[in-house]
Amino acid sequence: MASDSDFQPRLRLHALSWVFGLSGAIKQMVLPLIALLFFNVRDDTPGPFGPWIVPIVVAAAAIHAIWIQLTFRYGFSPTGLVVRKGIIFRNVRHIEYARIENIDTERGLLHRLLGVAEVRVQTSTGGKPEALISVLDLAAVQEMRERVFSEAKPAAQTIQERAETTLLHLTIGELVRQGLIDNRGMILVAAAFGVLHEAGVFVINRELVDRVLESSSAAGLAALGLMMQLALGALTILSAIIAVRILSVILAIVTFYDFRLTRVAGDLRARYGLFTRVALTLRTRRIQAVHQHESLLHRWFHRVSLNVDLAGDSGGGQNEADNSRMRTRWLAPVCPTNAAPALIAAALPALDWSTEPDWQPLASRARGRIFRKTALWSVLILTAPAIWYLREGAIVVVLSCIPLAWMHAHLYVKYTRWALVGDAVLFRHGWLNRRLTIVPRDRVQTLSVEATPFDRRSRMASLYVDTAGASAMTAGIRIRYLPADVAERLATALYRTAAVTT
Repeated sequence: MASDSDFQPRLRLHALSWVFGLSGAIKQMVLPLIALLFFNVRDDTPGPFGPWIVPIVVAAAAIHAIWIQLTFRYGFSPTGLVVRKGIIFRNVRHIEYARIENIDTERGLLHRLLGVAEVRVQTSTGGKPEALISVLDLAAVQEMRERVFSEAKPAAQTIQERAETTLLHLTIGELVRQGLIDNRGMILVAAAFGVLHEAGVFVINRELVDRVLESSSAAGLAALGLMMQLALGALTILSAIIAVRILSVILAIVTFYDFRLTRVAGDLRARYGLFTRVALTLRTRRIQAVHQHESLLHRWFHRVSLNVDLAGDSGGGQNEADNSRMRTRWLAPVCPTNAAPALIAAALPALDWSTEPDWQPLASRARGRIFRKTALWSVLILTAPAIWYLREGAIVVVLSCIPLAWMHAHLYVKYTRWALVGDAVLFRHGWLNRRLTIVPRDRVQTLSVEATPFDRRSRMASLYVDTAGASAMTAGIRIRYLPADVAERLATALYRTAAVTT
């Protein structure tokens, strides 16, 4: 058997790989291409390439995609997966079998029609994929999984040969609930309004407004009574809300169609998507934290959402070709509230869930501090706009912030609790949108106790618990308004556990 130094990868990409490379390049350049075409059409003195600029750019992208396909090679050396790119500027990457954690795939509609998949090779370092291979046929993907995992664990069967146990399967009815709860349609509507505004569609034309106001329709509307006008306005708003919710439901069905969470030899695998089919493997040993989210609409439907942080997910920038869908590691986009504990136990099998956590409150003076902070910021933000627009009624608006600030402080302290169990630290917070974060003790990476001058005056402190999967957007645990001595004891307990584990 040849040594790694002599090994030369020979396996190629799929024959139509260049098509996907070209389509990906066009997606990234679609807005610049539209701008080029638009300005070339409107400009009386076009550039040196004239109307040929767009075909030239597309042809250059096609040549680049074909070049990548012709020069890309991969293979299986005695110790690892070898990926080679380029000829003039050659990049050879050797990924040891033992370091490869997941071989995930993503298949869009065109991928599925042609029987191919985009492959992401994830390692124990996490973050962006160690290798992105676009594209391979399904037989080649299967061969890669078998070769990699059989080499990494020769005494065990490959993941594909192990029996799968279904933990969660979302029906269309559950996805309808997810769409109604999530309301992602509003994001698309806002994005569409922004694009149309930039295109000049929503530029206000005073003459057009005057003509509309002077039209017979506007006159007929003005002739209606006040109650009828209010009813028509409310009906219009209700229709818009219903339309956005319908769009959200459609997006939820397209994104999470046939969502299945299965357990394979102790690890978890999630598959979902109508047009773009995503398959993710969640190694339980890489799960750093579990997050449970419960909004007001979740509670109305008796549902929660669950996702996890994986080791390395906070690392570095993502590969440009990587898709943001791969960044949310779903246990369940939506599931019944009573099903959540079993899914959390499957994600964190080492934890003991036989006893109820001993939930501890925040400091006794936390309610007053939160009230003063909220009231102060509310008054500062609302005073100037209220005086400018309402004049005499400004004082009423400003003073109404005070009871609302007290309600927020009271409910936040009431629903915020923390607990330290034998194997994990738990933190739940929020009253309108309630969140629960569970971090196993042996996943804790960094601990810090911080105290601002206001904290020291109130004998309080904040505890920050970070993991290898935490980032600015998905932090581990942030517990504010703790008694200073409690924060120190909790940090010491977690530090000693981490030291013993390592």
